[in-house]
Amino acid sequence: MFFKKQVPFLTSTYLVCDLELTGLNPEEDSIISAGTVLVRNGQIEVASAEHYYFLPTTLLADDVTNSAHIHMITDEQREQNGIEISAWLSDLSTRLLADAWVFHHAPIDLKFLTMASQRLNISLPKVPIVDTLIQEQKRHKAQLLESQSQLSLNACRARYGLPVYRQHHALSDALATAELWLAQNSVQ
Repeated sequence: MFFKKQVPFLTSTYLVCDLELTGLNPEEDSIISAGTVLVRNGQIEVASAEHYYFLPTTLLADDVTNSAHIHMITDEQREQNGIEISAWLSDLSTRLLADAWVFHHAPIDLKFLTMASQRLNISLPKVPIVDTLIQEQKRHKAQLLESQSQLSLNACRARYGLPVYRQHHALSDALATAELWLAQNSVQ
């Protein structure tokens, strides 16, 4: 479904995405929130930033009881403000289509996107994937950035002098990842 291919940074459109999850196992846990923002021609389009809560569903294991203390998302918020995750997954192929997708620690998000799209019988586009965590490891390989604390989004941002953002909020993390992606590309 996803493949790696270089796309020209300054002339491309990137969809930067972050997901909030009920856990880390895509077979047992689910996506409960997503944040997205576009980076076009090397600039963050703040007006494109969107935050989504997903309605609870019986198809996906999505009880927030064990994870609400991390991401501060309640079932009530999801029920009052949520959309069907199937609608958002469909948007990834149409309205939110971009030249590449950007994540911080892409393997986790991609496993959840793959599992959810398979369960809901939705085909996602084949787009290049950018992982700011991998970019950071490559850039600083001499420093052996291996621990979770050294590779967290805020730790990576700190190396570029970017401010600390609240973590575990999908939109905040998507914007933080977009800023990190720009910073990483400005020092090449």
